[in-house]
Amino acid sequence: MMDMRGSFLARGFMALCGVAALVGPMSPVVAWAQPAAGGWTPKGCGAAPVAPKVDSADVSRFNASVDRVNAYEKAARTYATCVAAASTKEQAAISADASARMHRVHESAAQVQKQVSDQFARLSAEMKKGHDHLAAR
Repeated sequence: MMDMRGSFLARGFMALCGVAALVGPMSPVVAWAQPAAGGWTPKGCGAAPVAPKVDSADVSRFNASVDRVNAYEKAARTYATCVAAASTKEQAAISADASARMHRVHESAAQVQKQVSDQFARLSAEMKKGHDHLAAR
């Protein structure tokens, strides 16, 4: 019987199905593993892994393909985990900065509103005092 690397169904086919279920058909895998062109790039994750080609010309080439796909799957999962962590960290920093900026804007606007309200209260009191003074004559 042919080697097929520890049972074709157990390793090769399931690994291929696992990758396909994870990312869809094999052709978009390369696009999936790359950061968006001109977009955000994760720091500290290294280069995105490149999906291998599957060679089914004969059993030995297919077995080698199975090994490459398994290695790619491991590298792609590691890369995706790193990207998710880096993204979460950067988004949290952006959110904290935005919240701090929004708080400063809110506090400044609230201070202006209080100053205007205080001025209206003062002017209203002065107007009443002036009215009462003139009415008493």
